[in-house]
Amino acid sequence: MSEQLAARRGLRTLVDSHDLDETREIISGAYSPYELSCLRRPQDFSAWYAEGGFPGITVSGLAYGAETLVAPEPLTSYLLVCEVTAGRVRVMSPNREERDVAAGSLYVLDPHRSFRVHWQPGARMTTIRMSRELVERAAADSLGLDQPVRTRFTLQPAVSAAAARSWARISATLRQEVLEGGAATSSPLVAAALSQTAAATLVATHQITTDGVAVRRDGVVGHAAVRRAAAYLEDNAHQPVTVHEVAAAARLSTRALQEAFRRHLGTTPLGYLREVRLARAHDELKDGGAPGLTVTQVAYRWGFSNLGRFSALYRERYGQPPSHTLRG
Repeated sequence: MSEQLAARRGLRTLVDSHDLDETREIISGAYSPYELSCLRRPQDFSAWYAEGGFPGITVSGLAYGAETLVAPEPLTSYLLVCEVTAGRVRVMSPNREERDVAAGSLYVLDPHRSFRVHWQPGARMTTIRMSRELVERAAADSLGLDQPVRTRFTLQPAVSAAAARSWARISATLRQEVLEGGAATSSPLVAAALSQTAAATLVATHQITTDGVAVRRDGVVGHAAVRRAAAYLEDNAHQPVTVHEVAAAARLSTRALQEAFRRHLGTTPLGYLREVRLARAHDELKDGGAPGLTVTQVAYRWGFSNLGRFSALYRERYGQPPSHTLRG
């Protein structure tokens, strides 16, 4: 992501400076307090930083024009997925790991580690910031646990080539939503869905450690718990909903909830929620609503950010395109 591209497409530039102290002050406010040193040719120092986002996700671009050392304090409340887009950096976590990262590669900085990043002149990167709580809930969901779990990431890349491609697809979607002002910037449902998907994908595609966690195994769950979960989903279909919240309403672990829906309904909790929202969108289109109502407005209101996918699901369910229902 170049500075020129960001300027054209909507990131807010916070730093465009040759002043070391000004850069340190502003970026410390955007991230966490950090030390910033120009290691060589201070006359060549320059810095550029810009950011934008939607609830749950912040996308940033960062570049240094001279050999620079950055040493932030631990991030504490959020983590960063850092992708080098030009040049090279060396990331160092004292007494743990070191890694050289070239253009096209990425690493994850979790909230718990201290680290230093040695930037070669002209290096650039994009970062995706998400909250610690969001990722810890995703890790708990993946382990079938009821409560968020302290999650640490290694500095290594994705666990496989296929995993790297999975993360690349979701990260590209996040950047596109921010740069182009997509549905996530105006729809809380879409923002929540994309944020949760990003966190779940990150946990699934990168090496994590969760010290002291024992995976809980649950037995068969009866229909009553499924009914409680379904009622919660139907009552809250207009709100951002997480699997953890549904499990709490059903008084189950997330793993037991997933198994109960598979066993009794042949779907997942979020699959069931999608069907509920599709039915609500159908009702709204059928009623016609206010003059000027569009299919796009209805789709976004009910959490469908991909209009092509929404139309395909709608046609499969109701036998006609959503536009026909609206016109009828």
